Amino acid sequence: MPDSKSAKENPPLNPVPALIWDENHLKALLGLRRHPLRLIQQQPWQAWIAQRGGLNQVRSSLHNSPLAPNQRLLLDTLLAHPDASATFYRNRLSVSQSTYFAYLADLVRTLLLQLNNWRVDEPAQAASDTALLTNLPAPLTPLIGAEQTVSAVTGLLDRPGVRLLTLTGPGGVGKTRMAIAAGAALLANYRDGVFFIPLETLNDPALLIPQIARSLAIEKLGTESLLDALKASLRRRQMLLILDNFEQLVQGGTRLVELLQAAPALKMLVTSRESLNLYGEFRFAVPELTHPDPADPPPLEQLGRWAAVELFVQRVQAIHPAFAVTEANQAAILDICDHLDGLPLAIELAAAQVKSLSANQTLPDLEHGLKALRDASRDRPPRQQTLWNAIDWSYQLLPAAEQQLFRHLAVFGREWSLDAARAVCLMADVQPALAALADKSLLRYAEPGEDGQPRFRMLQALREYALDHLESSHETQEARRRHASYYLDFVEGAEQAVGSAQQTRWARRIRQEHENLQLALQWALDVGETETAFRLLGAVWRFWDMLNVWSEARLWMERALAQGADLHSAGQAKTLWGASWLAAHQSDYAHALALAQRGLLLAREIGEKRLVGLLLQNVAGSLYRLGEYEQAIRLAQESLQLFRELDDREEIAWALDHLANGLWQRGERARSKELLEESLAIFRSLGHEWAIAASLSHLARLALQDEENERAAVLLTEGLALARELGAKQRISELLRDVGLLMWRRADFAQAHTALDESLALSREIGDRTGEGWALNLLGRLAMQQSDFGTARRCFEQTGVLFQQAGESAAIAYNQECLERLSLAENSQE
Repeated sequence: MPDSKSAKENPPLNPVPALIWDENHLKALLGLRRHPLRLIQQQPWQAWIAQRGGLNQVRSSLHNSPLAPNQRLLLDTLLAHPDASATFYRNRLSVSQSTYFAYLADLVRTLLLQLNNWRVDEPAQAASDTALLTNLPAPLTPLIGAEQTVSAVTGLLDRPGVRLLTLTGPGGVGKTRMAIAAGAALLANYRDGVFFIPLETLNDPALLIPQIARSLAIEKLGTESLLDALKASLRRRQMLLILDNFEQLVQGGTRLVELLQAAPALKMLVTSRESLNLYGEFRFAVPELTHPDPADPPPLEQLGRWAAVELFVQRVQAIHPAFAVTEANQAAILDICDHLDGLPLAIELAAAQVKSLSANQTLPDLEHGLKALRDASRDRPPRQQTLWNAIDWSYQLLPAAEQQLFRHLAVFGREWSLDAARAVCLMADVQPALAALADKSLLRYAEPGEDGQPRFRMLQALREYALDHLESSHETQEARRRHASYYLDFVEGAEQAVGSAQQTRWARRIRQEHENLQLALQWALDVGETETAFRLLGAVWRFWDMLNVWSEARLWMERALAQGADLHSAGQAKTLWGASWLAAHQSDYAHALALAQRGLLLAREIGEKRLVGLLLQNVAGSLYRLGEYEQAIRLAQESLQLFRELDDREEIAWALDHLANGLWQRGERARSKELLEESLAIFRSLGHEWAIAASLSHLARLALQDEENERAAVLLTEGLALARELGAKQRISELLRDVGLLMWRRADFAQAHTALDESLALSREIGDRTGEGWALNLLGRLAMQQSDFGTARRCFEQTGVLFQQAGESAAIAYNQECLERLSLAENSQE
């Protein structure tokens, strides 16, 4: 463990830090407008580039590295046309402005990982393959004075016996940044990636497993628990999980032990203000930045060796580029760094207050102000007092309006939009005030939103301070009410786009606001505003369905339904509708039917005709799964008639799809095709891409059953391309199974295996047990045809277990027939 005292007395020498690349300097390297080349003609970037063969060589290495297709196209365009406008680039790529910025952010994250992991003696491509297997945030500024600490952390994680490592320390010491840097340095060590899981907005241990699963795109199916699905998915993976800000979820720590016990190649790096006190936990106290003793100052020319001084000077230079340490200001700088105990966040806040043009004259005032606030909050640990005082110093200097804004922003999650701040904080001209808070390091800019709006974020230590002041100002409940009201309006507005060409764009916006939706739901349920929770869930669940947020959505729905059992409202019926669909998606068919029947009874009772039609489809869908085809067909026909009366084109199309499913099961293939074609035509006219992909999949399945292979190929090609564009992993997996069957029929066994293997991997990734079972069944049948009977039996046996878990009687029977045919084939060979 590093010793902060010895580190203070013996600062490390490293004139060219390894992790120096941030977003601004990378964009200068790429030649983007408003990021001049002079940014990388300064030290340490100039030396870093020279060590790697010069600017052209570095750019060439980036150009030649393996990237995702959209990243490759964007990088080629940027390098071929430097200093062009964003409009030029998005026109060249034929994408919208928001998509261009999303592509750019994704490319920047990937390239930052590559650059910051590029050793002098190895090619830039070395980290490229693993760089894609991560969601690590891209740091915007270099990590200063922490090279030895990062090395110590990575060295610990490299030990075979260290599987759970907790980085401890006070708020503002840099635990999160340290964890991200360690994760980036270790990317090449983990075949299945390094993943960052933020926890700062959660305070309920029940949400820990859903948060981990959502971050890894893992879902459960059937009646198994999400924890079991997560264990099963992680069991085969070599992966590092970074769990950030765990202190408010310490009671859920035993879940981490369960995951580690189930997955022998899994490791975890946790950041927390306190240790988790778990068996097998290793602890590492993150030290503060090294800083000299003001009573024994080093020579002026050696001050840059001390990390706290270097950080302070760099942050002041961001405001005053000509600022430098001199004999005149040296004492003040040393006093400031000492008073702030080398805490990085506190130093950044202090540097942000140096706003005067005569910066050197500002330093004594800053120094004295910090001394005056010293020990103002004696109930806090010493390091916590230091940070609290530094934040308080910045807060007390704000005008009253900005103080109120800062307090109210604490009700948001990790990020929020400009519109959200305007509505929740009741400030019409909020943008200049937000910019002022960002200038003072009390806020940070996030990536632009899907709608092109600026977005902002607040560090957890600052959020805690703001929440404390919000509570003491007796403004918490009203601010949280406005927050919940804004996000209820947001999702109900988004719901209007369901069935239109805008649905996918809204889904991306919903994904950006996930933490805020969690906070709004938690508040509504905590204060008894159950109908608000019902309305929010009823509006958002179809987007969560698109985003594979099934288990967490069901958790919220179950809580609301239990709490509001006596309401008998439209919101309750709508929530039952969504809960039924999601249960069916997870192969929990008996529960899905019970929820749908309960919702249908309620919808009829309160006279909600549209909900009646929707819930009729749910009941029909569950009955199909249970083999009750005739009753299901009658209900689908009733739903179709009702929606024709309501002239609801989207739901007419879905009712046609449901009815076609029943007629198909009854053997009426021709009529089923007619209905599916009619349904597809409606979805195309609406621009409903999600539904179009579903209809193409259903039509392709029928074409394959009728041996119309060329027709199936056309449908599958269009459907798979659309599903990949939407990122609909379950639909991609479904379509790939049919592609595998088609390739098998064409005797292209290699392509068949490729498609089925990808389908199997996707199904396992999202926890789709039914999809996994069908992919294994097809692989087993393919192996049997190739006389690989051992592989076939293993596939069929695994399939049987999966289908039993899902409770699909027809699928179980079919797989048993496959096993019987296999036994006959084995006997005939003997």
